[in-house]
Amino acid sequence: MANGKRIVLQPTYMKEFKCIGGACEDSCCVGWRVDLDKETYLTYKKIQDEELKPLFDKKVNRKHNQKSDESYGNIKMNRDGRCPFLDENNLCMIQKKLGAEYLSDTCKFYPRIVNRVDGKYERSATMSCPEVARLALLNKEGIVFEQYEEEDEENRIKVHSVFDTEGHLYINKPQRYFWEIRLFSLALLQNRKYTLDERLILLGIVYKKLNELKENGNTKDIPQLLEIYNQMIENGDFKEQIEKVPTNLQIQMRIAKELVDIRVALGLNNQRYLECLKETLLGLGYVDEFDINEVVNKYNEGNEKYLKPYLKEKEYILENYLVNEYFKELMPFGKFKTMWDSYIFLCLLYSIVKLHLIGMANVHQGLKDENVLKLIQSISKLILHSNTFIQRIVKIIKDSNVDSLAYMAILVKS
Repeated sequence: MANGKRIVLQPTYMKEFKCIGGACEDSCCVGWRVDLDKETYLTYKKIQDEELKPLFDKKVNRKHNQKSDESYGNIKMNRDGRCPFLDENNLCMIQKKLGAEYLSDTCKFYPRIVNRVDGKYERSATMSCPEVARLALLNKEGIVFEQYEEEDEENRIKVHSVFDTEGHLYINKPQRYFWEIRLFSLALLQNRKYTLDERLILLGIVYKKLNELKENGNTKDIPQLLEIYNQMIENGDFKEQIEKVPTNLQIQMRIAKELVDIRVALGLNNQRYLECLKETLLGLGYVDEFDINEVVNKYNEGNEKYLKPYLKEKEYILENYLVNEYFKELMPFGKFKTMWDSYIFLCLLYSIVKLHLIGMANVHQGLKDENVLKLIQSISKLILHSNTFIQRIVKIIKDSNVDSLAYMAILVKS
């Protein structure tokens, strides 16, 4: 940073993004917790506005079990999950009456996510915002990253995660080669010489080898390994190996359905996702009494008749989704315990989305972009904002002993 300016690495869709407010089909003020930083909490308690003061007194609470200034208090949501400060047009009364400077950090920066890697800033956004999803996912050219210069004083930021790959903690560890691994992985996820199924399988082959290097204390060989595998992938050396991966729809169905059940068990209050889930279960024949073989048949039929033809033209939508998550979450490290955990999650996310799309396609007898955007946006709002859920689904896969490369390849292969 120099002369009051900062350089930020970000996907190009970030320059286009602007909140569309009450015109949005979903609200970022419905369906989840809103934490308040200490400064905002204390400010709200001093507000004397006749309309807002009763709400601040009743709905703004101190979190006594939290010592963090970032999570000092919270806003108590209404029973329907709506923020009490939303008006009849889904607009924020705090911002409308007092100004944007009175918004909490949670509300002010959503859906933007800022990370700092090796002292440099990176900004992206979560697909739980419908407008972000439209801008990012529907770009058939794929997600492109650029460095963007902005005025420091005019663009206050809140850093979500800090990652220093050059720190002493990562001597002789894979984190030291974060940039090499990241560039390789993002390039592979966007390599359209292969289907997305194939790209994920290839990524698993490489990550398995990276894990072996780590276990054997040979992390210094990571750059050379990535160069070799990059050349092999370009040469098509793994085509035969990928073709031999069996398709086992029953495994896909059982694992993915179990994950859906967990989400339901944890509680749902997002109407958009409930609508998608209802269509998914109906389209796959998951009723009160069902025959798993019939469910597999419906899955297979929907996959062949609807999903595959749609993805033949629009696979870039799911590609953009995975690329954005990979970048935003600082994969393969970030909040994941191991590189392999990040790979498991990526495969599971892909599989869960496809499961829903197949069921929804059976109901609608086809897929449209709005169906896909609605699913990805609503599922992101429920799953990707819950670290607990992310860790839980990875743990289930491990505990079930189906976390091997062979099982992951079967899971993603259509």
